[in-house]
Parts: sequence; C-alpha cells; structure tokens
Amino acid sequence: MIELENDLVVVEFADEVGGVYFRSVLIKKAGARIPQHIHDYDHATYCGRGSAAMLVDGIHTRDVKEGEAVLVVAGKEHAFQALEDNTRLTCMHDAASALSMKQKGI
Repeated sequence: MIELENDLVVVEFADEVGGVYFRSVLIKKAGARIPQHIHDYDHATYCGRGSAAMLVDGIHTRDVKEGEAVLVVAGKEHAFQALEDNTRLTCMHDAASALSMKQKGI
C-alpha cells in the first residue's frame, strides 16, 4: 500500500472508465512527494497542473510539466516530487494493471 504524506498528498479520485483506470493525486506543497512504489504493468502519468520531478530507482530522470505525459515502466521503482504547490498528477492504467493494483492494495 502506498502511504501518502500526512495531508500534503491526497488521492482526489480513482475510477475505471472504458477499461482504463484513472487515479488523480493532488500534491499540495512543493517538495512533497508520492513515495516510491512499483507496478507490474507499464502505465502513463499525466501532469494536469504544476510540475513534478520524476524519480526512477531513486534517480531523478526528468521534470514533468503541466500538459505532459510520461511512461512509467513496469517493475521500476518510481516516485514523483512536486516542484510547485498544487501539482496534480493522474496515472492511467489498463484494466489488467488496475486489477493487479487493487489486489496489492495500491
């Protein structure tokens, strides 16, 4: 289970529509982060507001800016750290990935 930092990182919604699982996370303060975690399937993360540093296996790989999407590769530890207040990230998974996440409690 991904544990979020106090009230600085909030899952706004999680829903499955048309075979795609969406999970939107609001990171309220710059510097707060979604902790490192791993998924069994590739998925995409879209930055709807603000910007965030993407870390893969603990290494900063790039910054993701508002309006950009990035691929998150299966089996890689990854995390996102907000570079701006009120950064919104939405992860999109296919149905198989969503089922795997639900079974693991992520």
